[in-house]
Amino acid sequence: MPRQNLEKRIKRHITGRTHPLFAAAAPGTEDMCAKEMAAVLDTVVDLNPVPGGVEFEGRLTDVYRANLDLRIPLRITVRIARFRASNFRQFEKHIALIPWELHIKPDTVLRTHVKTIHSRLYHTTALSDHLHRAAAGGARPGKASQPDPDTGNAVVQNLFARAVDDRFTISLDSTGDLLYKRGLKTGGGRAPIRETLAAAALKWAGFTGREPLIDPMCGSGTFSLEAAMVAGRVPPGWYRDFTFMNWPAFREKQWRHLKKERSKRITAPPFPIIFAGDIDPQACKALKSTVRRFDLSRTIRVTQADFFHLEPQKVCPQAGVLTLNPPFGVRLGSVKKSRELYTEIASKIKKDYTGWRAAIFISDKRALVNFPSNLKRRAIRHGGLELTLLTGRIE
Repeated sequence: MPRQNLEKRIKRHITGRTHPLFAAAAPGTEDMCAKEMAAVLDTVVDLNPVPGGVEFEGRLTDVYRANLDLRIPLRITVRIARFRASNFRQFEKHIALIPWELHIKPDTVLRTHVKTIHSRLYHTTALSDHLHRAAAGGARPGKASQPDPDTGNAVVQNLFARAVDDRFTISLDSTGDLLYKRGLKTGGGRAPIRETLAAAALKWAGFTGREPLIDPMCGSGTFSLEAAMVAGRVPPGWYRDFTFMNWPAFREKQWRHLKKERSKRITAPPFPIIFAGDIDPQACKALKSTVRRFDLSRTIRVTQADFFHLEPQKVCPQAGVLTLNPPFGVRLGSVKKSRELYTEIASKIKKDYTGWRAAIFISDKRALVNFPSNLKRRAIRHGGLELTLLTGRIE
């Protein structure tokens, strides 16, 4: 197909239209995700929190903005087809009608992911093969469409098919690596909290980027780095690329303009307001390196320190936000040690952090009795673990 005709079709069917979109979010964060989207994305409509994320509608530029500006979602997908199919012939017929050439470039490596619930088409491997052949064949007419064994440096496009009661939704991933990968850290600590979950916890704790924050068990620095980006008004997607940048409909000029506008907002506090510490010298060394590499020294101060010896009044004169993701379970060697640690932590925060707002992750529900009862409790799933997030003002 001549490029000119393809461009006209892209303009008519992709860039010129509103599309059904979906922001995937960690279980327990869907409502906060919707609130963030309502505040940040002023052009999207029909925001609807559902289990696993938020449904909404927007244009292609909203896909750009969602990936660049939102801190809580894990992935942004575009729903490109919906249909009912109870056998493979119906499934093949519907996916063959999708104009794949408008969505996928010919040199793209495809990865298909299928999930079915209460569907007569339950053979996910066969469904995945059918979807891959249709998408690859549509994007590369006349060429063989076998799954690629090795991606190398090629661009990878994820395709999702989900069926509930024989009703299929086909979605195109716009993100690539999940959004918690901000592009700041080269490696994580042991059982780190994801940046997207840290962002939600900071919002629940009331952190705005203008008050001081102490992160005294910082580990790899997830809370501190996320808070620094909030304080400096740095978009969470500022340091990374996205899959949509390889779409046929991607408009480089629009993307450059969007980033130029965001660059005008980026600033830094006149003095550090985020104080990160850890008893592990290697963790502090690694975090200091990241802080220097991304020019965050004006915002974050990193010090090797024991949480139990730290006096917050000497770190900053006014109360702010305390973030804690204590080590637990395997990291301590036993559940007993974990419970003992929680008891000591609860005693410490009631003694030294009264009046501070907090975001504290707890892995043992039986340890909750030790913490101030006024703190809000939220059940959070993270990496297969059942955690409780405590937020509110410490009394």
